Amino acid sequence: MKKRVFPILLAVLALAAAGLACGAPAAPGVSNMYMASDQDGTVKTSTFSPGQDFFVFFDASNVATGTAFQSQWFALNVEGEDPNTAFHTIDYALEEGVTTVYFQLTNPDPWPAGNYRVDIYMNGSKVGEQSFSVQ
Repeated sequence: MKKRVFPILLAVLALAAAGLACGAPAAPGVSNMYMASDQDGTVKTSTFSPGQDFFVFFDASNVATGTAFQSQWFALNVEGEDPNTAFHTIDYALEEGVTTVYFQLTNPDPWPAGNYRVDIYMNGSKVGEQSFSVQ
Protein backbone atom coordinates (compact mmCIF):
# COMPACT_ATOMS: atom_id res chain seq x y z
CA MET A 1 0.00 0.00 0.00
CA LYS A 2 1.38 3.35 -1.06
CA LYS A 3 1.12 6.40 1.25
CA ARG A 4 -0.19 9.66 -0.18
CA VAL A 5 1.87 12.24 1.67
CA PHE A 6 1.88 14.85 -1.08
CA PRO A 7 -1.90 15.64 -1.03
CA ILE A 8 -1.84 15.90 2.76
CA LEU A 9 1.12 18.29 2.60
CA LEU A 10 -0.75 20.45 0.07
CA ALA A 11 -3.78 20.56 2.34
CA VAL A 12 -1.64 21.65 5.30
CA LEU A 13 0.04 24.34 3.20
CA ALA A 14 -3.35 25.55 1.97
CA LEU A 15 -4.64 25.84 5.54
CA ALA A 16 -1.51 27.72 6.62
CA ALA A 17 -1.86 30.14 3.68
CA ALA A 18 -5.53 30.70 4.51
CA GLY A 19 -4.58 31.50 8.11
CA LEU A 20 -2.05 34.07 6.94
CA ALA A 21 -4.55 35.64 4.56
CA CYS A 22 -7.03 36.09 7.42
CA GLY A 23 -4.36 37.91 9.39
CA ALA A 24 -3.07 36.52 12.63
CA PRO A 25 -3.11 38.88 15.60
CA ALA A 26 -0.09 41.17 15.69
CA ALA A 27 2.52 40.47 18.31
CA PRO A 28 2.57 42.77 21.35
CA GLY A 29 5.07 45.57 21.04
CA VAL A 30 5.90 49.26 21.01
CA SER A 31 6.25 51.73 18.15
CA ASN A 32 6.41 55.45 17.40
CA MET A 33 8.92 56.20 20.18
CA TYR A 34 10.01 59.83 20.55
CA MET A 35 11.17 62.47 23.02
CA ALA A 36 9.17 65.58 23.87
CA SER A 37 9.42 68.54 26.19
CA ASP A 38 5.75 68.54 27.24
CA GLN A 39 3.33 66.12 28.89
CA ASP A 40 1.05 66.10 25.83
CA GLY A 41 3.90 65.03 23.55
CA THR A 42 3.23 67.83 21.09
CA VAL A 43 6.68 69.46 21.29
CA LYS A 44 8.92 66.71 19.92
CA THR A 45 12.61 67.35 20.47
CA SER A 46 15.92 65.67 21.10
CA THR A 47 17.51 68.80 22.61
CA PHE A 48 16.51 70.07 26.03
CA SER A 49 17.48 73.06 28.15
CA PRO A 50 18.84 72.41 31.67
CA GLY A 51 15.54 73.35 33.34
CA GLN A 52 13.22 71.14 31.28
CA ASP A 53 11.66 67.81 32.16
CA PHE A 54 12.36 64.87 29.84
CA PHE A 55 9.43 62.95 28.33
CA VAL A 56 9.68 59.78 26.27
CA PHE A 57 6.52 58.58 24.48
CA PHE A 58 5.62 55.37 22.65
CA ASP A 59 2.58 53.47 21.47
CA ALA A 60 1.82 50.08 23.01
CA SER A 61 0.06 47.75 20.56
CA ASN A 62 -1.66 44.47 21.47
CA VAL A 63 -0.19 44.69 24.96
CA ALA A 64 -2.13 43.19 27.86
CA THR A 65 -3.22 45.24 30.84
CA GLY A 66 -0.65 44.90 33.62
CA THR A 67 2.32 44.46 31.27
CA ALA A 68 5.46 45.76 32.98
CA PHE A 69 7.28 48.66 31.33
CA GLN A 70 10.46 50.27 32.59
CA SER A 71 12.52 53.28 31.57
CA GLN A 72 16.23 53.37 32.38
CA TRP A 73 17.95 56.77 32.07
CA PHE A 74 21.67 57.16 31.28
CA ALA A 75 24.00 60.17 31.28
CA LEU A 76 26.48 59.31 28.54
CA ASN A 77 29.10 62.02 28.98
CA VAL A 78 28.26 63.87 32.17
CA GLU A 79 31.00 64.29 34.76
CA GLY A 80 30.53 62.01 37.75
CA GLU A 81 28.09 59.67 35.94
CA ASP A 82 28.92 56.17 34.67
CA PRO A 83 27.55 55.95 31.10
CA ASN A 84 26.96 52.21 31.54
CA THR A 85 24.83 52.53 34.68
CA ALA A 86 21.34 53.98 34.75
CA PHE A 87 21.11 56.98 37.05
CA HIS A 88 17.33 56.63 37.32
CA THR A 89 14.74 53.91 36.67
CA ILE A 90 10.95 54.22 36.46
CA ASP A 91 8.50 51.28 36.48
CA TYR A 92 4.95 51.29 35.09
CA ALA A 93 2.28 48.60 34.71
CA LEU A 94 0.08 49.20 31.67
CA GLU A 95 -3.40 50.30 32.67
CA GLU A 96 -6.58 49.22 30.91
CA GLY A 97 -7.36 51.27 27.81
CA VAL A 98 -3.93 52.96 27.65
CA THR A 99 -2.29 52.78 24.22
CA THR A 100 0.15 55.71 24.44
CA VAL A 101 2.64 55.51 27.29
CA TYR A 102 5.05 58.15 28.49
CA PHE A 103 7.70 58.41 31.15
CA GLN A 104 8.62 61.77 32.66
CA LEU A 105 11.92 62.51 34.34
CA THR A 106 12.24 65.63 36.47
CA ASN A 107 15.08 67.19 38.39
CA PRO A 108 14.80 69.93 41.06
CA ASP A 109 18.19 71.21 39.91
CA PRO A 110 19.24 72.06 36.34
CA TRP A 111 20.34 69.07 34.24
CA PRO A 112 24.06 69.06 33.43
CA ALA A 113 24.87 69.67 29.76
CA GLY A 114 25.68 66.49 27.86
CA ASN A 115 24.31 63.53 25.98
CA TYR A 116 21.72 61.20 27.48
CA ARG A 117 19.79 58.06 26.56
CA VAL A 118 16.65 56.39 27.79
CA ASP A 119 16.09 52.65 27.27
CA ILE A 120 12.57 51.22 27.32
CA TYR A 121 11.89 47.67 28.51
CA MET A 122 8.72 45.59 28.24
CA ASN A 123 8.52 42.60 30.60
CA GLY A 124 12.29 42.81 31.08
CA SER A 125 13.22 42.88 27.37
CA LYS A 126 14.59 46.01 25.76
CA VAL A 127 12.16 47.26 23.11
CA GLY A 128 13.67 50.64 22.22
CA GLU A 129 15.87 53.58 23.09
CA GLN A 130 16.04 57.31 22.49
CA SER A 131 19.10 59.53 22.59
CA PHE A 132 18.88 63.21 23.49
CA SER A 133 21.02 66.07 24.75
CA VAL A 134 20.95 68.94 27.22
CA GLN A 135 22.48 72.21 26.02
